[in-house]
Amino acid sequence: MADFPLTRIAENATHHRKSAGKIERGVWSKARDTVKGLQLQGSDLDAQIEELAKSDGFRRQYATNMLTEILDAAIEGTGANMGNIQLYDPNARRLLIHVQNGFRRPFLDFFDSVHCGEAACGSALQSGERVVVSDVTDSPIFRQGDSLQVLLDAGVRSVQSTPIVSKSGTVLGMLSTHYRTVKTFAEKDLQLIYHFACEAAAIIEWQHWIVLRHGDTSAVKT
Repeated sequence: MADFPLTRIAENATHHRKSAGKIERGVWSKARDTVKGLQLQGSDLDAQIEELAKSDGFRRQYATNMLTEILDAAIEGTGANMGNIQLYDPNARRLLIHVQNGFRRPFLDFFDSVHCGEAACGSALQSGERVVVSDVTDSPIFRQGDSLQVLLDAGVRSVQSTPIVSKSGTVLGMLSTHYRTVKTFAEKDLQLIYHFACEAAAIIEWQHWIVLRHGDTSAVKT
């Protein structure tokens, strides 16, 4: 078989390089177009979210959904049986249950509004620091009033309450998890709860920021 002419090999190589160059340029061009398209879509999505956030109903529901997910994650992550997130009403100086998981009406009615110094959450509000109660039957926090019996009726034997704090140090609310057994709280669990409290603070602050940005200061609440 005759050898393939070297000139033909060179011509073919040049042709393939040119073809490859065209293909490569085409691929990169399509990639750039795709990226630009995604960026435009992302900008459109951000604009749509921003527009929706102006709606009081959307903003409240979004914040509620996010806080519910944070609470559920805190409960699952620490092996809790129940829990709630309360928001602080600075005008009435009290904590109000906003989202909860695992409680029934008697507990929710009793603890719907908690003032500073009351129960574990009110004690945490008063001190500005987490309150941990390993056994509610052996804690001075629950020795007065009916709170202990309400807790026991709800199946609660231990509880922790962690303040939800803004970047400026203002208490925005409380993240509490409740357990059916006497519990010794591991440091990793407390760190996880602190993480979720920070996440909750970011959601609440986002809602306040959106409200203030659009000038409706009368609606700064969740």
